Amino acid sequence: MSNLVKRWIPILIFATLPGLLVLAGYLLPSPLAHLRDQVIGGAVIVAAFAFLLGVFNVLRVHSRRLSRRRPGWPYSFVLLVSLLLAALPPLMPPGMPFRDALNALVFDYILSPLGASLAALLVFTLTVAVFRLLRTRRSVEAVIFLVVVVIALLGSTPLVGLEWLAGVRDWLVHVPGMAGMRGLLLGVALGTVITALRVLAGSERPHSES
Repeated sequence: MSNLVKRWIPILIFATLPGLLVLAGYLLPSPLAHLRDQVIGGAVIVAAFAFLLGVFNVLRVHSRRLSRRRPGWPYSFVLLVSLLLAALPPLMPPGMPFRDALNALVFDYILSPLGASLAALLVFTLTVAVFRLLRTRRSVEAVIFLVVVVIALLGSTPLVGLEWLAGVRDWLVHVPGMAGMRGLLLGVALGTVITALRVLAGSERPHSES
């Protein structure tokens, strides 16, 4: 009886019944649509509070590491400053004169350079991956991967005489690359459906400690 109360009743109340209600709200006519929207709205509110708790936890952990000068404290300092700079403009009242300027400053001089830097690191990441792959396994797949990487990198550069590689790169991206991406999306969708069914059945309990 205690196992039933501690394990299955919370799963039934907080996972199975809301999940079935939302699913039925999409499949059946309008009487359940209002309840479905209410459940989804409650889930959004819970997710918002969970996000705030996550932010406070990040602040607590990294501020403690910064105050005690633990290994990696400069990274904690950068993280805290970035978090505060990113969170400050939305918290300002709409009429403040520096709100839009600070928001543009964060996006133009912090987020955009970081995104460009991560994209630039892709070249070195692919190069190292190809080198390690050829060292450990010389196969047809490794050679194909090397050829695709070279074509993709050279086709993205404005080199004179290699303009035709841009068309080859576009074909690789839109035909085999898109096919692989659709296969990955189908796999993710099937995995999501299976996980949802396991949660509804009580077999998967990401919301519990055991």
